[in-house]
Amino acid sequence: MPVKDTEAIVLRTQPLGESDRIVTFLTRAVGKLRGVAKGARRSVRRFGSNLEPMSRVRLTYFETEGRDLARVESADLLESFYRLQEDPERAAVLACFAEVADAFAREQQEDDASYRLLHAVLRAVRDGVDLDVAARYFEIWTLRLHGVLPDLMACGRCGGALGAADGFYDRRETVVVCGSCAPGAAGGAVPVPAAARRTALEMLRRGPETFAGTPRPEGLPALAQLAQVVFLDVTEKTFRSYRVLQTLRGGAPAERIGCR
Repeated sequence: MPVKDTEAIVLRTQPLGESDRIVTFLTRAVGKLRGVAKGARRSVRRFGSNLEPMSRVRLTYFETEGRDLARVESADLLESFYRLQEDPERAAVLACFAEVADAFAREQQEDDASYRLLHAVLRAVRDGVDLDVAARYFEIWTLRLHGVLPDLMACGRCGGALGAADGFYDRRETVVVCGSCAPGAAGGAVPVPAAARRTALEMLRRGPETFAGTPRPEGLPALAQLAQVVFLDVTEKTFRSYRVLQTLRGGAPAERIGCR
């Protein structure tokens, strides 16, 4: 099989045997890719620290027919976000990004938009964007890119414009509904206040770097809760990294950080 190359961001690694590693990448050309880095645990010379989570690399690999894992030939470092992970809270937030990206990224499908989103948010965190703002930005855009972000402008049941009114997310119908329609939501509805919808719409219009040095937007806890329930309903699992972040923050309310 021919050798291939692409830009990639390391999402996670796990040991394989005594000397190898399985590495999960979010690539620019083929979405999520899992490969074996031979000798990565035993020899520092071959890969160095280039396979640390959140490293952006020029990945060279080849695939063998009938095998699930690619063979990683090289991973040349393009950009390191290692120093961000020296702070435990930032490291935990980056782990959340990695776990969400791993859950949503498409395998063997070009996913340039998801790659660019993760890269942009990593740079925004490096440049001082508030961690919760960066997390909500990443979550909202992940939902948007994968087609599961509900319409935030109009009631999904009666079609009326939500305007400045609060909305409510109906989990059964996967739509945001107005106050008049909310009592009919099955299993309870998740509040989506007008302030949260305004912040989400602003995030969809702007790059994450533009939030550096600005006042914290309103409605972040509600956006975290919305992401929480959509993530759970779509993936049917909770994310361990969010649990770790919750514990690190001293048992902060789960809705603040987008987990249950």
